[in-house]
Amino acid sequence: MKNNFCKRLFFVLSLTLATPVFAQQNEDVTYSNGKILLQQQRYEQAMAEFMPLTIASSAYAPEASYFYALSAFKAKRYKESQEMLQQLKSQHQDWEQMNDATYLLSNVLFERGNYDEALTQLQQLANTPLANEAASLERFYLQKLTDKKEFEKLVQRYPNDKVLGKTYADKLISVWYNPANKATLERLISKHNLDRSKYLNAAARRKQGYNVALLLPFQLNQDLSHNVRKNQFVNDLYAGMQLAQDVMEEQDIKLNLFTYDAGTDTSTVNRIFSLPEVKQMDLVIGPVYKSSAPIATRFAQQTGIPVINPLSQDIEIAGQNSNVFLFESSVATQARQAAAYAYNTFSPKTAVILFEKSNDDTTFAYYYKEHFKKLGGKIKAYKKINSAQSTTTASTFKNLVLTEVGHMAVFSDKMTAAVNATSKLQSTAAQLPLITYQSWLNINQITLRQLDNLEVYFISPKFVDATSPAVKDFRERYLSRYNIPPSVYAYAGFEMLYFYGSMLQQYGPNLTQALLETGIKPGALYPAVGYTNRSDRNQLHPDNQFVPIIKLENLQPIVVNTVY
Repeated sequence: MKNNFCKRLFFVLSLTLATPVFAQQNEDVTYSNGKILLQQQRYEQAMAEFMPLTIASSAYAPEASYFYALSAFKAKRYKESQEMLQQLKSQHQDWEQMNDATYLLSNVLFERGNYDEALTQLQQLANTPLANEAASLERFYLQKLTDKKEFEKLVQRYPNDKVLGKTYADKLISVWYNPANKATLERLISKHNLDRSKYLNAAARRKQGYNVALLLPFQLNQDLSHNVRKNQFVNDLYAGMQLAQDVMEEQDIKLNLFTYDAGTDTSTVNRIFSLPEVKQMDLVIGPVYKSSAPIATRFAQQTGIPVINPLSQDIEIAGQNSNVFLFESSVATQARQAAAYAYNTFSPKTAVILFEKSNDDTTFAYYYKEHFKKLGGKIKAYKKINSAQSTTTASTFKNLVLTEVGHMAVFSDKMTAAVNATSKLQSTAAQLPLITYQSWLNINQITLRQLDNLEVYFISPKFVDATSPAVKDFRERYLSRYNIPPSVYAYAGFEMLYFYGSMLQQYGPNLTQALLETGIKPGALYPAVGYTNRSDRNQLHPDNQFVPIIKLENLQPIVVNTVY
């Protein structure tokens, strides 16, 4: 939510400010430079530019004070941001954009843990055009508050705050459930006109648990030996889900799993979705294959029950239905997030892009190129390669001109491309960043030491940190139960059910609202999972928006992009 300023920032930065006739020319230049630095996300430098203009005698004082505070906020220098905003509100009470300053100040106060004063500031926005954004900001931070006593104090201090009252009621029926809460719930329901059945039936619902249908291609009607080989990924996925179910039950979160064998036969999938029991589910995971996507979409539209595709990276499966989601990041999202990381990290803002002739690699490269250009980057070279033609491929890499290039991107999982790319960098530009697929870590012709010595960044949507305590615990549990180590599908199955099960427990079956309010959050095993992103915090996307970018450090992979 602290990145929810992009929309507000765009609005304020786009204001046409007439230069006062008495303003000095150097103030005009300094102010303009500060705005450019802010837009370029060079926050420390922007603060230095705006600071001289924040004195009361400057013609730019209120605007410069606001932008200084915004830059400080973005740089996580919350104390400086708060002090400047308080000065702004004190010295320029009639500034026409004061609502923006109030909104920013409340966000700063939330970040500093001062919920009381943050709510006081938000009260001032109740009848302004920012009222809806203020409510979203409040909901976001209240969801993060884990101190029940502190929550109770806030409810007593702000009894008419509906967002506060509703969030407290939500926590009482989920995180802090206790039968003794009934009187408090009754009071909150009456005060804020909340849904009585939702809150007073919470106890029964918690006891019964939430029902989740799993439509997976077990292919039980096939030959057993053939089925085991072909569908190992499904067995692993389901095994991970079963383990997640056990772990959540230990945490007093009850999920009832109902499994259905749904393969490529669309008539079978259609029959399953027509079953009365499936229409009573709280969540459906599956089916897997694209051929059944229209059936799943229609079911979600007609019933309002969320449907999750567990494995696809094809955004077309979700379509325009706001109740159908991909657990994975789509190819387009992976490419865009990688391009955004490259643009924000590497300098100069120029790129050389090479990609395999296959449809998947061509599509990935296209989305990467377009997003990098949209952000302001320039493409120095954009070349298609065919690794089956080793001589031509080697010549393409050999003839690359890498002067004044900020980074290279290579989208191919072929050994020929990988070897030529690393050889080119080793011989001419060892410090030049290279961004590519994680699959390169499994190419035997390149050692991990070679990749570690170079500046190679890997797009790794299924990354799990083998050194984290949570992953170690999962691995031990999995080995103990199944006598084999977990595959990537087992990790995905656990993460998937744990993530959506937690959403059901905390928010009930309104998954769309839950995902919107939760934003990006750390996963149980994954670095993060979420369906919003930095640039449009209030927009819900149909696929996972967090794509880990990893790099080897002392031969160990680490996530280098921020979990936000």
